[in-house]
Amino acid sequence: MKECKDESSHAKNDDFRQMSILLEFIHEHALSIDFGMLILIWMVQIIVYPTFHKVVEEEFVTWHRTYCNAIGFFVLPVMVCQLMEASSACFFTPENLAWVKLLAVLGAWAITFLISAPCHRNLQEGKDTLVIDRLVRTNWWRTVLWTIAFVVSVVIYYS
Repeated sequence: MKECKDESSHAKNDDFRQMSILLEFIHEHALSIDFGMLILIWMVQIIVYPTFHKVVEEEFVTWHRTYCNAIGFFVLPVMVCQLMEASSACFFTPENLAWVKLLAVLGAWAITFLISAPCHRNLQEGKDTLVIDRLVRTNWWRTVLWTIAFVVSVVIYYS
């Protein structure tokens, strides 16, 4: 019986060690992760979302589906890494600014899932200029929040 406990204990230690290595890697690259998110959100805000208006109605659903499937491969890993870094930084760094960054990231996530995702679901049904306008308008909130997260990351990194 003792051997089983030892094996279980070793497995848990290995899992903890692997998670520690992952978090350490993410913390070491926090500024790069935040910069990647900053570039992505500004490109979406300035280039991608306004372009939705220019796609012809007959091709919009196909184009939008392609866009949504493709952008997820770029955005989701960065968002997840950023959330992991921002949340764990609050517990492993003495910087109070880490909490500001976490709030900015959580706010961006909330807007993403409560406002942006429903807009995209509506656009899967067809082109709707009012929904596109709402998406562009409300995406400014995410753009500001992810910009704040990056600025805080720069301040923490260089302080």
